[in-house]
Amino acid sequence: MLHVGRCGSTVVARMLGAHPSITWDGEIFEPSHRAELAEPAGLAPAELIARRKARAPHAYGFETKYLQSHHLGALAMTLESYLAMLGSLGFDRFVALHRRNYLRRVVSGAVGREAGRWHRSRPGSGNPVTITLDPHRVPFGGDQALLDVFAELAAGEDALHRLLPAATVWLSYEDDIAHDPTVAYRRICGLLGVAPAQVAPVLYPTNPFPLCDIVENYGEIEELLSGTRYEWMLAG
Repeated sequence: MLHVGRCGSTVVARMLGAHPSITWDGEIFEPSHRAELAEPAGLAPAELIARRKARAPHAYGFETKYLQSHHLGALAMTLESYLAMLGSLGFDRFVALHRRNYLRRVVSGAVGREAGRWHRSRPGSGNPVTITLDPHRVPFGGDQALLDVFAELAAGEDALHRLLPAATVWLSYEDDIAHDPTVAYRRICGLLGVAPAQVAPVLYPTNPFPLCDIVENYGEIEELLSGTRYEWMLAG
């Protein structure tokens, strides 16, 4: 599964991991998760993937944040070279997950850092965590301008469409996860050729509030995006 984070990947991953015929390994290149894998330090990416895949008794899957500002940059690999490596290891089916509302994705990341909590195990209630979003210094990989982050996200999606094979399930947070994560789960099971097991989502949206209630300097962000192709994201 290829994604950029804060797009519903974890709720779907946990559902896949609960399926008796799927071994789902999560974000194996995320440093905090890598430490839990009990694999030797210093393994090359292909070696790590091959070791994990060889031990799986069932369909095996994992996740990669595919932008240069995230996992692929840390691995010093391009998307082209990474996909070629996966092909050499026998991977022939892919899931591409994105979130159409880039502003929501950025805000979700900022709220997670502010609150020190990335997931919610019960439906949201109460008051939102509020943030100030500096449009000139968004922590996305390194600090970037907000519009540069949006451009990177758009370019990444274009690259996926050019490079991924026909056997790809294309998912969006808005259509396939936000209201019912079982939609994404069932589509991935179909890709893998396994019947969906009866598993329920165990995570819920972390920021189910209007953006104007979350972003303290909402007016500044509104002014920046007004008249651009991203203006619609303010109301999303």
